[in-house]
Amino acid sequence: MSTRTAIQSGLVATFVLFGCSNPEYPNCDNDEHCHEGEFCVNGACQQCRGDRDCRPGQRCAGGRCEPIPGWCGSDADCAPDEECVNNRCVARRVAETPIETPQQCMMQPVYFAYDSSELDANARNTLQANAECFQSRNIARVTIVGHCDPRGTEEYNLALGHRRAQAVQGQVQRLGIPRNRTATQSMGEEMARGSDESSWARDRRADFEER
Repeated sequence: MSTRTAIQSGLVATFVLFGCSNPEYPNCDNDEHCHEGEFCVNGACQQCRGDRDCRPGQRCAGGRCEPIPGWCGSDADCAPDEECVNNRCVARRVAETPIETPQQCMMQPVYFAYDSSELDANARNTLQANAECFQSRNIARVTIVGHCDPRGTEEYNLALGHRRAQAVQGQVQRLGIPRNRTATQSMGEEMARGSDESSWARDRRADFEER
């Protein structure tokens, strides 16, 4: 073999040996020359090409994934007095305590025993509360309506209903409600809905109708 031929063979061998070898890390020609999870960018291996190559809460900066300051995935990532809103820790909002509106009182019916217009202890307690409600709301005027259960004649029940309304009117007057701000009326058995003793007890009453 001539000297020229030997030199040419040596150059070919050198090209085959070195021309086909991988670049030395972190240099690269493609992703295969980098470690697992890395990318070849502009001839160098790096962690990321962009933010989407990083985990949640990280961003790609200079080819490396770095934590995003203040990023959160849940309230657990924030301080005790903070909450996670749109992946940011912000001061926890304090729930506003609803302002309770005082419930307006209502005047309640008064109930009577069978064939009676007498006011028992329960009736007097109810009338005491009604008088206080009347005054606290400054009600202009009420009509006290007497009712009866369906037993007895229509005429008798009309008279009994009237006596019940008058008994209530007299008691609330003693409790401080002026007589000229009350009126009485009897419905007798007209509005009765009961069919037995327990339901008839609801028919024997005096209602307060505000005017």
